[in-house]
Amino acid sequence: MEEKYAKYWWSEKDEKEYREISKNPFKLLIFTILSQNTSGVNTRRAYRGLSKKFDINPYILAKANEEEIANAIKSGGLYRIKARRIKEISEYIIKKYGGDLKQIINKDKEEIKKELMELPGVGNKTADVIISSIYGQRESFVIDTHMKRIAVRLGIADKKASYEEIQNALKNIFPWKNIPEKNQDRIASLFWLLAKYTCRAINPKCDECILKEMCKFYRKSE
Repeated sequence: MEEKYAKYWWSEKDEKEYREISKNPFKLLIFTILSQNTSGVNTRRAYRGLSKKFDINPYILAKANEEEIANAIKSGGLYRIKARRIKEISEYIIKKYGGDLKQIINKDKEEIKKELMELPGVGNKTADVIISSIYGQRESFVIDTHMKRIAVRLGIADKKASYEEIQNALKNIFPWKNIPEKNQDRIASLFWLLAKYTCRAINPKCDECILKEMCKFYRKSE
């Protein structure tokens, strides 16, 4: 996977930016909301647009004009919906946590997810992005359309499977005990790149896939 998918990895600049964002749970939450239903490129554009206009903290964004937020994140798509969510989340965090999300992330994993999903506009995927930044992908595998598609095609999850069922099915195919902890997040991310660029929704590159021998979808197409 390293040889085949490392070329799709973020640029050094983008990766450095994301590492900085990940240090602040509120900034990561906003970044993840901006990533909903859009590409990574558009997400970064929207986040940069927002950070140029506002200091990204709940007190500033709660008081900000919703139209101004929307204009700042326009490049990310669904900007009006996301602007409303950003304001609502900022207001909620101030009201319940005094503006400090660290009150959530210092709890155990299950409690973190429960409380994150009480935030406006936060679902399983968004919550798991935050949790994986703390515990790593092994503990909180993030499931999106690419991951669901590859799980169904491999035959380890049904099309109607729940988010948690797909998550557990994918986590269990990795020989985690044989993978050094420092490499686990990298491998999980490379697997996502495999799902995106090889196990494509249209015209999947099955013949090139390193998983084809264990893939139900490939065996059916032979």
